[in-house]
Amino acid sequence: MFKRAGIGILLLTLGVTAQASPLREQYRQAEQALKQNNTEHYRQLRAGLNDYPLVPYLDYRYLADRLSSLSSQDVTGFINRYPDSQLADRLERQYLFRLAREQRWRDFLALYPELPNSTELQCAHYRAKWATGEQAEALKGAEQLWNYGRSRPNACDPLFDIWKAKGGQTDEQIWQRMLLAYENGQSGLIKYLTGLLSKNAGPDGELLMALDNNPAVLAERDRFGSSQRHSDAIAVALARLADKDPALTMELYSGFKRKPGLSSAQQAEIERSLARRLMYNRTHEYRRWLDTRLPEVGSDALFELRARLAIWEQDWEHLIGWIDRLPAEEQNSSRWQYWRGRALEQTGKPEQAATAFAKAAAEREYYGFLAAQRSQRPYALNRKAPPPAPEWRTAVKNWPALLRVEEWLALGNKSAARSEWYHLLSKVDEQEKLALGSLALERGWHDKSILASIRAKAWDQLDLRFPVVYRDIFRKQAARLKLDEPILFAIARQESAFYEEARSPVGAGGLMQLMPATAKETARKHNISDYRRSSDVYVPGINVQLGSSYFSELLARYNGNRIAAIAAYNAGPGRIDRWLSGSGSRPLDVWVENIPYRETRGYVQNVLAYSVVYQEMLGQQHHFLKASELNHVY
Repeated sequence: MFKRAGIGILLLTLGVTAQASPLREQYRQAEQALKQNNTEHYRQLRAGLNDYPLVPYLDYRYLADRLSSLSSQDVTGFINRYPDSQLADRLERQYLFRLAREQRWRDFLALYPELPNSTELQCAHYRAKWATGEQAEALKGAEQLWNYGRSRPNACDPLFDIWKAKGGQTDEQIWQRMLLAYENGQSGLIKYLTGLLSKNAGPDGELLMALDNNPAVLAERDRFGSSQRHSDAIAVALARLADKDPALTMELYSGFKRKPGLSSAQQAEIERSLARRLMYNRTHEYRRWLDTRLPEVGSDALFELRARLAIWEQDWEHLIGWIDRLPAEEQNSSRWQYWRGRALEQTGKPEQAATAFAKAAAEREYYGFLAAQRSQRPYALNRKAPPPAPEWRTAVKNWPALLRVEEWLALGNKSAARSEWYHLLSKVDEQEKLALGSLALERGWHDKSILASIRAKAWDQLDLRFPVVYRDIFRKQAARLKLDEPILFAIARQESAFYEEARSPVGAGGLMQLMPATAKETARKHNISDYRRSSDVYVPGINVQLGSSYFSELLARYNGNRIAAIAAYNAGPGRIDRWLSGSGSRPLDVWVENIPYRETRGYVQNVLAYSVVYQEMLGQQHHFLKASELNHVY
């Protein structure tokens, strides 16, 4: 959360690690003493724990339990003792909230003079500025915080009251926030803000509320005058209606456009909303209007959407024109070089197509591999050797957090270890991230080597990014089910980055991210007796057995076609069945490019590309798509 100076170097030695095990029981007893509020016994136990890696957690708990009586010196003392610890930020944040509640504004700014990330603490920051004489900055900050399309925390109300008393919260400021709330679909906030408008402006707020409830109210033309607020309301309502009923929007828009009021910027936004929905719907109705107006009002995202529509329709003749409207960096990406090559190939320009395919094939990802296979070029793996791992003694002197990671792992708390690792990576530079990644790989902390490579954006460090984890488990399941071993690795890498305790927001868990119902049903169908309770998905051997069996089941459902099976693993077979039934026999690349969900589209592309990378990591021959997959119509 907060900015912090570089990590202090603590004089720790390998002796600390050796002492860690016998000190664990003493640490546990100290924790119990704290829970029982036995302060005297806690202090006796704490006195012998200075060299134990997890002692910051003990000190933090002691201070956090006594937050109401702490002094600023207590907090800064903890921060100075453990400058590399995430707990320093946590205690500082908690203490700032206390200072704000007690309105100790000078102490607040003395402890943390910068603007915090937390909205509540930002409001406290500007209250502190007001109280200490920096009133202009406080009022400016209040206005910036208030002008937001969603609700703000109640803790911000005193700041907004100050701003209002000094002339803020005018009808115009309220109205502009109402428009933001409308665009964000915040009906409750619109209603609340309407109540703040003056008597004269109240009817405008009520009109916006009516449009929020039903944008089709736009058809009642006699309700709209020529004021700027009515034009604003018409503009945002038409933009929303376009997403629900483009035909009605087109009819109403032509009428409103003939009247004065809508600015050119508002008209452009309405037309962008219309264009977006028409392209999502893949309708040919209004196509001439779309292709006439899009060059005038389009954005990069809309030009990409139009190019994807041309791909779906296999309109190779016009595809290149839409690609040419993308930013130069995008045009030169492997994705659009591949599609340029496809369009050139289909329009009888093989030499130019070969040039485009060659550029795409230089990249190690889905489109690069697709271009390589189509043009019969080798796959570009671009694998770099990782830097040597630092010696452990040196590493723990430079990064004391490593000892906490190690100890949490020894105690079986992978979540706490991962949290420490995240925090450590946030404090170091790119070269240090790579060194830490190599160290993690050497010690078998595979999910952490992946995190380090991602944070360092070290995309060519394949050893760090794609470690071979639980090889015996994956090999056994691949042999048992007659599956391709690299594809199983690829799915697990995409799903969890090999973090055994990964849990998705919707409840999928483990290496291959199985939903509880899917895990239970798969275990029943495939007689997987090791699975007895939902928490078993976090056991690697059981999880891979379940995930591999489920993938095998999907492959059978789609007659061995990995593309459909991979998509179904992510989005569910029901959705894939619907997409396939409505695709009208498209080539593989066209179908994948137009998978409706961006997440599933990226998922399929990543898993296919990762499978080639894992062929490399497992020492196998490289191949991308089977002929049956490439030639199948979807």
